[in-house]
This record gives sequence, structure tokens and C-alpha cells, in this order.
Amino acid sequence: MELIDGSKVLQLKDMVQKIGHNVEVDIEYATILAPPPALRVQVDNMKIELDGDDVIIPEHLREHTRKVSVKAVEPTTLELNRYTRVTKETESSSPVTSKAFSDVFNLGGFMSGEFEITFHDTLKAGDRVAVASFGAGQRYIVLDRIGGAADGA
Repeated sequence: MELIDGSKVLQLKDMVQKIGHNVEVDIEYATILAPPPALRVQVDNMKIELDGDDVIIPEHLREHTRKVSVKAVEPTTLELNRYTRVTKETESSSPVTSKAFSDVFNLGGFMSGEFEITFHDTLKAGDRVAVASFGAGQRYIVLDRIGGAADGA
């Protein structure tokens, strides 16, 4: 299975450089039968299953980590409205009559800085994907997820 790193533009550029101009590119739909690393893909209207040697998976559909910068704009406030405080009666206290309260907690400024985010939402069995076939149908690249079995796509 060949993996392409980088932005979508760099991935597309890399793909075009590898395969050159190719008028034989078709966009098709497929279903993921087994996720990477033991990738199996069933292209609609095709009898055979594809494996990882036949399919390129772009970075955004694999688990990956990205560095991000976060800038705080203003302090963050958490407001809890209309909840009931419950106190149990003990030997040293009397019961409290239940009533609605509203509290506001000021959490101060949101932390700014550089962080790493790991994306875990990888391809799963049953996901529907759009694929581009090239090389006379011998190679495929998964373009993106278009849905899954749960949403009926």
C-alpha cells in the first residue's frame, strides 16, 4: 500500500507527476471491506476485491498527527443553569430543601500556543468511498469517504 503525505494539493501534484497525463482516469464508488493495514476494497460493479498493493490511501484517511496553533480570543465562561443541589441528611446537618440554582464559573483565559492533534478517524469496514482508477484500471486512489453503511450511502 503506497501512502502519500502532505496537503491535498501536494498529494494531487505528486499523483499527477507519478502517472503523468492520463485520459483513462475514471471516478468510481467502492466499499471498504477491511481497513488498513490489511486493506480490502470492493469497487462497485467489479467482481474482484482490491488489496493494499492496488490502492493508494491519502493521509487524511489514515491516523495522523498535525501541529496546530491556537489563539485565545477572550476568557472562557461555563454557566450551569437550573440544576438541583442535593444534600443528604447526616447527624451533623439538617436536610436542605431542593430548589433550582444557577452558577457561573469563570475558567479564565483559554490556553494559547502550539499543540499536536491526532486524527483517529480512519477508514472502517463498511465505509463508502470515491476512488479514481488509473493505469488501465490497475491502480486506484481513494479520494475521500462519501458515507458508510450506517447512513445508507
